[in-house]
Amino acid sequence: MTRIFFSLFIVSFVLALPLKKQDYIDFIDARYSGDTSTVDSMITENFIYNHVPYVGLGIFTEYVNGELMITGIVDDSIQTALDIGDKIHEINGENVKTFGQDFNGPVGDNQTLIVTKSGDSTFQELAIPLAEYRYRQNNLSFYESILNYANSWYSFEINVIDILKEKEKAFVHYVWKGSKYEEGPIYRFYAMELIYSSKKSKLIYQVDVLWSEIQFRNQFK
Repeated sequence: MTRIFFSLFIVSFVLALPLKKQDYIDFIDARYSGDTSTVDSMITENFIYNHVPYVGLGIFTEYVNGELMITGIVDDSIQTALDIGDKIHEINGENVKTFGQDFNGPVGDNQTLIVTKSGDSTFQELAIPLAEYRYRQNNLSFYESILNYANSWYSFEINVIDILKEKEKAFVHYVWKGSKYEEGPIYRFYAMELIYSSKKSKLIYQVDVLWSEIQFRNQFK
């Protein structure tokens, strides 16, 4: 009986070991590979991915026939003037752009929009202040986004610049490089993430992408 109890204690102790640095690196690699099976085995059911906070209008848009169609709202408790299906025709006196729209300025700075509301053809002028937003994804939304991203690239590589680990938390600084077709140009970005894992289950329950310098610079006109 003593021998059985001792064996069970050893097994329980091993299972309770925290994630190693390589586990966090493998998680990042699986994400960009679109390997949802591996990602699913490494995260909790209530997993949250917190994107970089930014100053803007908190909307997702799609360019359609010379207009920006609003397809999503980051936080409708903050952004109350716009709704999904609204169309933006002008921003600060300029026509909307086909390749996306930047909103520059500090929090509280008004952006003047010419808008037609969903189901209405009447043009309205709205003055909407910039605010700080942070887009959050649950596990299902996260799976969809990593699949879409992986399918957009022919090849990629990740180089970890530094990784600092303290108990159930790891700070990872890495550079991603990829091309959209064979022998095509190489694109890259740098990222810093805080990854949190559960002490009990060893599964990752949260990722926080940190504020970057460009988010600061974009507040200046």
